[in-house]
Amino acid sequence: MERGFVGVNCPAIRPRLIFFILKLDKILNAQELQSEKKGNKIHDEHLFIVTHQAYELWFKQILWELDSVRVIFQNGHVRDERNMLKVVARMHRISMILKLLVEQFSVLETMTALDFFNFRDYLSPASGFQSLQFRLLENKIGVPQSLRVPYNRRHYRDNFKGKDNELLLKSEQELTLLQLVEAWLERTPGLEPEGFNFWEKFEINVLTGLEEEFAMVQAKEDSEEKEDQMSELKKQKEVLISLFDEKLHEHLLGKGSSGK
Repeated sequence: MERGFVGVNCPAIRPRLIFFILKLDKILNAQELQSEKKGNKIHDEHLFIVTHQAYELWFKQILWELDSVRVIFQNGHVRDERNMLKVVARMHRISMILKLLVEQFSVLETMTALDFFNFRDYLSPASGFQSLQFRLLENKIGVPQSLRVPYNRRHYRDNFKGKDNELLLKSEQELTLLQLVEAWLERTPGLEPEGFNFWEKFEINVLTGLEEEFAMVQAKEDSEEKEDQMSELKKQKEVLISLFDEKLHEHLLGKGSSGK
């Protein structure tokens, strides 16, 4: 048995491998208490940091799901029912994550306002408004600029610099989920201002299909078979047209035409 195979499946090695793949060393050591750095460690700051880190991880997952849904709409793949199932499943996942994020507030509420003020000054001038991922989420969903709340009397994007500012600007210029869904819905039959005329659409589609068959047969070399096919297609066209013309239909019935 190969040495590498034994190593990966060894019970003692497997947990360390998972630890490495998930980069848990970086995640579990990413809590730096500002109060501790200043020589006055405040216990509840740790909860505050962990909670907000968890929020940012979930924001990242939401953006991951949201971007994949937008790609499906942008590429026109939403016409495939299998892809529509993906859209529904991923949007449901986003909805469940958002519910979870709301519930996480209950954990944070175990810390009183006084507990928070004990270390709030150590975090100044940091603010939850500075969450880049949350601003990206708002843009990609479709929050209009008119509903934006200024921060420090400035445009929200002015509070981000460098690559962060560029990412936000790019997200503003992309098609939002709202726009993509609206464009998709506008293609849905029945949304025309004067209503959806099924028989008109049916006639156009059927006759278009017949014309395509005519063109294919017409392109063939002259032969008896070609003449028979052309004759049959003409009969089919006449019968189909009669379905949408009451007088013509009655005329064909009078002639004893069965349409077969």
